[in-house]
Order: sequence, then C-alpha cells, then structure tokens
Amino acid sequence: MRTLTGHEKKLTFFLVAALVVGAHLILLKFALQLDRSNRRQLAQAEEELTEARFWMGQREQWHERIDWLETRFRPVPEQNPAPAFQKILQSAATSASLNVEEQKPPTPKTTSRYVEYVSRMKMNGSLSQFLDWLVKVYRPEDGIAVTSLNLKIGPEPPKMVGEVGIGQFFQPNNP
Repeated sequence: MRTLTGHEKKLTFFLVAALVVGAHLILLKFALQLDRSNRRQLAQAEEELTEARFWMGQREQWHERIDWLETRFRPVPEQNPAPAFQKILQSAATSASLNVEEQKPPTPKTTSRYVEYVSRMKMNGSLSQFLDWLVKVYRPEDGIAVTSLNLKIGPEPPKMVGEVGIGQFFQPNNP
C-alpha cells in the first residue's frame, strides 16, 4: 500500500472531521428532541400536580356536598313520580300567572348514577312571572332542578316565550 501524500492526508483529515461533526450534529438533534420531550412531560406532570393540589384543597367542600347528597338524594319511589312532578310544575306555573302552551309529560332518563324525570315546557309571560315560577319550581332538597332554560322576547314585548327543561333526580334502584 502506498503512503498518502500531504494533500490526501489533509482531505482524509477533513473527511473524518466532517463525519465526526455530522455524527455529533445528529446526536445533538436527538438529544434536543429528548430534552423537549422530557420538558413537555415535566410540564404536564406539574399541571397535574397543581390540579391535584387544587382538588385536595376542595376536599372538605366535596365531603360536605357528598354528605348533603347522601341525606337528600332519595331513591325512586315505588309509585311513578311523574304525575306528582307534573302537578307541581303546573301549579307553580298557574300561581306565577304563566300561560303554558305546551308540556311534555316527565319521562325517565336512567344512568348509572341517577334517574332523572325530565319535563319540557313551553310557556309565555313576563320576565318577572318566569322568575317567580323558577323560584317556586327549583327545590334542591327534593331533587328538582332546571336543566335548560331558553327565554326569548315574544311577539308582544315585554312578554317572553320560554322553553324550559326541568328534571327531578333520584338515586338509581340498582346500586
């Protein structure tokens, strides 16, 4: 084998140096990607830790709410609660002087956590009449809540047209 000339030695040196620099840059690129990935994971873990600390701070309030639900969240009665619920809604609308245009009878909606009897009503009247009705209907101790409310100005202002969804919630019978 012949010996390399000075020029060939320089070219070989530059080739090896270029290969070392190229390999170094590729390794640096992978190291930076790994660093970015680790920083993202660290930021996500910090967010989760902050959220967990927030919920731990809320622990007492949630225990109070759980206790409230356990004492007031009744099971579904043996008799169908829909007629009594509908009567409550109609009498509240009558006493608030609201005109009930349409009412769908309460239908049960069952989930693993609750049974909800939902009634949909379309009524018209003034804003103060709607507010009076809402105050009479909303009964958290009986599991009754307004689940949807859509008020629009009616054809004869200040009369309003409202579409309301009211639900009565019960514990499911199958634990």
